[in-house]
Order: sequence, then C-alpha cells, then structure tokens
Amino acid sequence: MFKVCFLFNHYFIHQIPHAAPYAFELSRNFPEFQCIVACSSQQELHYAQEIGNLYPGHRCRFELLQVPYYYRLIDPLLSRWAFYRKRLVLRHNLDFFRQIDALVAPERNCMQLKTRFNLNSLIMIHCRHGAGDRAGGFDKRLGMFDFILLPGKKIEDRLNALGWLKKGRYAVVGYPKFEVVMGLNKGKKPPRLFKNSNPTAVYNPHFDQKVASWNLMGLRVLDFFKKQKGFNLIFAPHVVLFKRRFRHRAPKVPRSFFRLHNMHIDLGSVHSADMTYTLNSDIYLGDVSSQVYEFLIRPRPCIFLNAHKVKWQSDPAYMHWNLGQVVDSIETLKMALDQAFELQEAFRPVQERAFSYTFYSESGSTAAQRGAYAIAKFLMETASAKRRPLKE
Repeated sequence: MFKVCFLFNHYFIHQIPHAAPYAFELSRNFPEFQCIVACSSQQELHYAQEIGNLYPGHRCRFELLQVPYYYRLIDPLLSRWAFYRKRLVLRHNLDFFRQIDALVAPERNCMQLKTRFNLNSLIMIHCRHGAGDRAGGFDKRLGMFDFILLPGKKIEDRLNALGWLKKGRYAVVGYPKFEVVMGLNKGKKPPRLFKNSNPTAVYNPHFDQKVASWNLMGLRVLDFFKKQKGFNLIFAPHVVLFKRRFRHRAPKVPRSFFRLHNMHIDLGSVHSADMTYTLNSDIYLGDVSSQVYEFLIRPRPCIFLNAHKVKWQSDPAYMHWNLGQVVDSIETLKMALDQAFELQEAFRPVQERAFSYTFYSESGSTAAQRGAYAIAKFLMETASAKRRPLKE
C-alpha cells in the first residue's frame, strides 16, 4: 500500500485548508493509498479532524508528531525563530518520515528532509497555501519538488516564466480552501462584530515588512479609523506577524485600540485564517497578502497601502494592486475610502478576470477531488516507471 503523508508543520492552522482536503479525497477514492495527516501541534490536529468531518468515509490516519518537551516549554519565547521549530520537528521525526513513500506539504521548509536529512528516495509534492503575487512565494525550492499542485493559471504562468515547472510534474486543480470554508460555515449566521450599520473595512497587512505596511503605516491607519465616524475597521493581520513580532520588529498595538466600538482587533485567532473577516467586510485594505484574492470571491472595493513607495505598475509581485486604489499616505487613504464604492464598478470586471485567472474551477468536480486524482496518477506512474512497489 502506498503511504502518503500530508504534513502540517506549523504552530497555527492557516495552511491546513489548502492541503488536508486532498488527503481526505485521496483516501476516499483510492483504496491503494494509506493517507496519514501528520501535524506538529494539537491545534493543527484538531482543525484537520474538523475538516475531515466534511469528507465522510475518509480513511485518513491522524498523527501528532513528536516535539521535544523542552521546546514546548520555551516555544512562546522562541516564536521569533519559527523556522527553527520546523527544522526541529523534521529532525525529531525522521524515523516516521523514513516509513512513508510520498510527502505532500503546503510549505517549502519540508524540502530539508532531502537537502539536510538525506531522505533522497522520498517523493515530495508541494501544494501552495494562498494564491498571491508576493515575490517571496516564488523561490527556487519550488523547482526541487517532484510534483506541484497549483490553484490556477496565474501561478502556472508565473512559475513557468521562472523555469520552476517541469512538463508532467504539475497539475492545475483549483483552491480547496473555498470548499472547506463553505462547508464549515454552512448553516451558520455571519458574526455581528459591530452595533452600527457603517461599512466595514478589513485591514490585513502581511508579515513580510520588507514589502508590507504595518511597521511604516499601521499604527497611523488604526489612529485614522479611531478618529473618524463613518467606517468600522477589522484589524486582522497575517497570523504570523504578531507570532514573530520580535523577528519582524513589529510595533505592539496599544491597548486603547482594543476598546473602541468601531474597531475589532484579532492578532491571530482561527477567524484570521478561515475567511470570517474577508467574507464579512465591505472594503479590503492591505498590501501584499494573498488574502485579497480570497476577499474577491465576491468583488468589492480594494485599497492598497504603498508604504515603501515602490514603483509597482509593471512588477508581477504587485499584480493585485491593479484591482483597486493604491495610496501612499494616510491623507490619501481618506479620499480613497470616500470614493471606494463609487469607483467599484470600474474595478469589478478587472477583479472578476483576476479571480478567474487566479483560481481554476470546473463543474462536476471539486478542487480536492481534482488534486487527489492528480496525486494518485503521478504516484502510480512514478512507481510504475521505477518498476518497484512502494513501502508496505
């Protein structure tokens, strides 16, 4: 039986909806595969099991990976070195990884199993978490994977231009997170975060402060919304920003902002990653986060903060900035908000085209089903080409 591990090696749940659905569909539809969902934290494990309930009849086994006891004790202090934690988890579970045939992961640090720990026979499959444009999501490690699942043609074109894709070694399947979010929210009422009927903006800065807005403009954005009366604000940054606050030199959020009637602040709960805020806001305010594309599941006004004064117009890393207004100061932010709804009709067709370019879909099957089929086909072809059975 083929042993396929779906690895979630983080301290938060945000990567799980991007890959776990493939595991559940693979186990439901291909009995020759033994699927293992391996997590490095209880929070990840519980969320993966919750998603598994959307796929009745799956046969996945759940595994909580070993994390050294001393690291669990000091983890809160060492969160600024989160990537070291990932390496530590890999190193302390090498016996487990030696027992599997293929590993599927929504991140790239797992490639250390080959480059650092010499598991050269392990088949490595990558599926992205997010579908954004930021340059940091397109590094050369992608070219080292044996197979890649892609959300849509946009990423396919970008990776082909960089030379990271190989013919027959990737598949465009769609975005399984959407089916997870819709499944988990079915029958639930949207949260009511504010007691007024004012339009709500969600401010979603990225953690990468070389290109993001929080360090340079963030507190002034919060202060702007504090002083005006016409808009509510959800402040929901990328969940990693404040988990690694020291690493990113991110300024703290003063406690006074947590007590405002027109402001909801979430520095890293599940709702920061499960589309609660992008589904239930009227305007997107951000910089380089891929969550803008999730927001555009329903076209709505977008405003982007050019805190670094970059010349972005011809840079593919800023393609999403064509989907709304771009401002580089708090003074121009007020004008952008005031005219956001008026200008939206001009931006709507551009947003719709960008969404279709970013996320592949087809009737009759889901992204998870298409991804599971692509994984199964590739693994069976690989095993046949090598003329050897995979591990029993």
